Amino acid sequence: MSEFEFQRRLRGLNVPQPPQADLWPAIAARIGAEAARPAAPRRRAWLPLAAAAGLLLAVTAGTVTLGLHEQRAAAPLADTHALLPTALHASRDATRAPDGDPRLLGAAIVLDAAQTELEQALEERPDAVFLVNLLNRTHARRMKLEQLGVRAG
Repeated sequence: MSEFEFQRRLRGLNVPQPPQADLWPAIAARIGAEAARPAAPRRRAWLPLAAAAGLLLAVTAGTVTLGLHEQRAAAPLADTHALLPTALHASRDATRAPDGDPRLLGAAIVLDAAQTELEQALEERPDAVFLVNLLNRTHARRMKLEQLGVRAG
């Protein structure tokens, strides 16, 4: 077979070929069968996932709440009340110094209590930078209060 004959046969394959069997009757029958069949109910695949997520959220919230409740119960109230009189005496002594003003006693008590709470929180979380910032601001306000006491005296 020469190259000329080979190209002629290839061109002969390029003509449209009719199908050996008519496909349209089978397609129409399948479409009719699908239309006659009742529609299957939709599955709600998200419903079990939503139930699982809700259950996980409820268990997590209960665990966190129980942990916080136990943590609060572990800290005795006597310790927190024991710190208050020492803060009161320290602030009274500082504000009733010869140059101090007794009218500033309330602010000194509040600042001392805040300082004590911040120091306790800093002992629990030594890596909390914001607590150090708050403690520095409390010290600055305490210094300002002492300056006001000196000026008012």
